[in-house]
Amino acid sequence: MNEYGNVLENVDLKKYTTFGIGGKCKYLIEVKNENCLINLLKYLKNEKIKYYILGNGSNVILDDSYFDGVVIRLNNLNKITINDNFVTASCGVKLGFLNNVCLQESLVSLNFASLIPGTVGASVMGNAGCYNHDMMEYVYKVKVLTKDFEVKEILKSEIKYGYRFTNLNDYIILSVTFILEKGDPIKTLKDMKENNEKRLNSQPLNEKCVGSIFKNPEGVSAGKLIDTLNLKGYHINDAKISKKHANFIVNNGNASFKDVIELINFIKIKVFENYGISLEVEPIIVRWSSL
Repeated sequence: MNEYGNVLENVDLKKYTTFGIGGKCKYLIEVKNENCLINLLKYLKNEKIKYYILGNGSNVILDDSYFDGVVIRLNNLNKITINDNFVTASCGVKLGFLNNVCLQESLVSLNFASLIPGTVGASVMGNAGCYNHDMMEYVYKVKVLTKDFEVKEILKSEIKYGYRFTNLNDYIILSVTFILEKGDPIKTLKDMKENNEKRLNSQPLNEKCVGSIFKNPEGVSAGKLIDTLNLKGYHINDAKISKKHANFIVNNGNASFKDVIELINFIKIKVFENYGISLEVEPIIVRWSSL
């Protein structure tokens, strides 16, 4: 499988997630380019080998049992092209890096995403956002790979999307073209610094976590609901509700997949018992048995 990219064997996936949770996988392949990805997927399908595509590992809760399959990383798909205010970025580009490149061209729209630790593909797929902005706001079109290995482009007008959601889950996003606004990069950097300092002071972004655990129900903050139940600091082994922000679970050392899932379910039950609200999990929960 070396012709498809860099192949690693018996890889500990803890190192590839911001949560520091994950089991070992038989193979991890960092594909060289789009064609290598397509050829690898065709090979895996023909050989009936299970696989999972992992982005930056920042919005995913990974099964920590052994995965007898292939984890594919797209970090080498990292091209950025800028044509006036149209910016096309490959799926493996990190958002913070993309924003920095855009600011050099006085394109300021993605400054809200400077601290979102995801990649372009996964962040657009889940319509990541903060500060009342999200990725789909600036999308022009998306280049995707279908289940039949067909490459096609989908315009924004053809995509259904909403809060932390798009209907692109049946595809693999290869690249995204954004339309961004020109602005003053110096003022934008100042605003970014202020916003990012507030965020770092109010969220445990320097600890092992996956960002917000629950989507905000309509008209209310999930963090506030959990906080009013005095659950900050509550833990199951090393999986702990952050004392900084109640909608974050941090890995306080060696939290397991089971610890995190039990803590998530505990929070959901408590919130439902007290408020009649069913919280919806925001990160992707990956169980190898369901692939």
